[in-house]
Amino acid sequence: MSTSSRRTGKLWLSSFRSWIAGAVLALVLFAPDALGAPAAGDLDGNGSVGASDEALLAPLYGQIDGGALYDPAADLDGDGTIGLRDLARFGALFGNTGDVDQTPPTISISLDDIPDDMNDVLVAPPGGFQITVHFDSGGGSLVRPETLEAYSLLDLGPYAKLSNLGPMFESTPTRAVLEIPPSPSIARTTHLVFAGVSDRAGNGQFAVFAFGVRDFVLGAPMGTLQTIFLDFDQNRSLGPDIDFLESLREFGLSSATAPAIEAQVRNLIVAEIVSRTQAYFESIGSLPGDAPVNIQFQSSLPGVPHSRLCVGGESSAGSIFLGAAPLDMHNAAKTSDDCSLSPQFGVFPHAIDNLWGGSADFQAAFDGVDPGLGGVPVGEDPLDVTILDPGFHVATASSAQLDRLLAIVDAVDAFSQTIATAIAHETGHMLGLTAPGPTPAGLYGGASGNAKDHNVTVAGTTPSQNYLMNPGGSFSFAEISGRGADLPVFRPLSWAYLHDRIALNSQVTGLYLAPTLQSIDPGSVSFGGGYQANFELLGANFTPTIGVKLLNGGPIPYSVSSAVVAAGGASATATISSFLVPPGTYDVQLTNADGQQATLLAALQVTP
Repeated sequence: MSTSSRRTGKLWLSSFRSWIAGAVLALVLFAPDALGAPAAGDLDGNGSVGASDEALLAPLYGQIDGGALYDPAADLDGDGTIGLRDLARFGALFGNTGDVDQTPPTISISLDDIPDDMNDVLVAPPGGFQITVHFDSGGGSLVRPETLEAYSLLDLGPYAKLSNLGPMFESTPTRAVLEIPPSPSIARTTHLVFAGVSDRAGNGQFAVFAFGVRDFVLGAPMGTLQTIFLDFDQNRSLGPDIDFLESLREFGLSSATAPAIEAQVRNLIVAEIVSRTQAYFESIGSLPGDAPVNIQFQSSLPGVPHSRLCVGGESSAGSIFLGAAPLDMHNAAKTSDDCSLSPQFGVFPHAIDNLWGGSADFQAAFDGVDPGLGGVPVGEDPLDVTILDPGFHVATASSAQLDRLLAIVDAVDAFSQTIATAIAHETGHMLGLTAPGPTPAGLYGGASGNAKDHNVTVAGTTPSQNYLMNPGGSFSFAEISGRGADLPVFRPLSWAYLHDRIALNSQVTGLYLAPTLQSIDPGSVSFGGGYQANFELLGANFTPTIGVKLLNGGPIPYSVSSAVVAAGGASATATISSFLVPPGTYDVQLTNADGQQATLLAALQVTP
């Protein structure tokens, strides 16, 4: 969860440092004086558009929104590109004057680029994660990333608490990233991070972010290489031929009358599908510093443990189902055989025309080869023998040959990409996407209907972005095939999960400070011939529901009969039974509802 505050003028930095040094946990909002907006083109915020602004603008030329050096303050026409029109506008503005910039930049902190609406309660594993800071001009002068300062209230692996982490971040004009390496010693508790940055006019702003650290419940979901065997050679429909070949013929991509060409095209399309499926797990395209997911796809039987997904034919659930796979929370079953689990699991190309056959994009892609659209199947046109020969050269092709080749390439491209998208989507389910509910118990997946196990927003609706794990029925043919639209991508929260940077944990329902256990009162209790005895636990930060166990070095701890927490969370009354707790000396262990613990050694003596 991230919040921010600001001061105008150059006093903000000293205030920020003092605030950090005192480890103040409550956010103080500083109300600024009336803010002056800089003139358009005044990139340094000094009140005039001049040579110093030109020097700042020049290295940003050619940058586009999402690029490493793009800064919206220099995009004077707001079209997402810093180009000729921005230079022309700057020239027209040169010499203009206005107010000295008093508008502070904007800044927010998160983990792994997860957006603000999904990061209220995030849990990171000790196995490594990213702290990401986003900032921009906020309508004022350019931000100075080199002024970034960041502090943590607790040690973060190799980074000491309350030391300035700003120089450790990798920064661009609008984003900074700090990689926290695997750190077994990192405290499994709530962590607070503070960050601040200033702009070229000296205005500053800072933000606060809280997150939890816990171990994975069932180990890292992607901690070992996940191998997926894409099986294109099954005949689960019990038709005249294997399912995938029948799907190719369904769309005119091959013909049983030309077996040699059919085998050639089949191998080409399979290779394309495998390659394009892998590409979905290589990058989400816009974030610097991301790494491929620990997964590999292959179409031949792997010689290592693997999961299997069948591709081809029509679903037994109905002709409109492009794919299905069970949700495997935490990716617990790393060697599942979805082909054998159910005939409804797999990817079924026959559904493509049933879902999007009326789409102009679909028809434009397949009209050259699909008989239902007036096309000639691959292998049945007399030109195909020539243009599909490995020795064929485009430079010597006739116009008719080029037209036919382009028709085949267009259909192969649309089919391969659509099936690759479907495979990547179903693989996401096999890996644990999208776990229902909000973080940290879920990954903002839906709980019912078409949205079940698919991406939803905080409000429970389908995201407007073209995310790969959105409900299947929400994709247009252009979106699923990338024809006239950007291809789907994993959303940042899913991408973080696939990199083992987010830990699912149903225990953590809020970001609480670690409990402290200061004393037990009385330190010695006696049943006095009865069956019960009470004692008080005194400390701080107890959650309303706690667990209390008594430990004496044996293999099985002893539980109290009840534990009632007093208002304020500084004490609790525990009751023990003589039937359950034998006499002896015990360590007292308190466990909060979120799993955080505190223990007092040899703190309680129990006598008959």
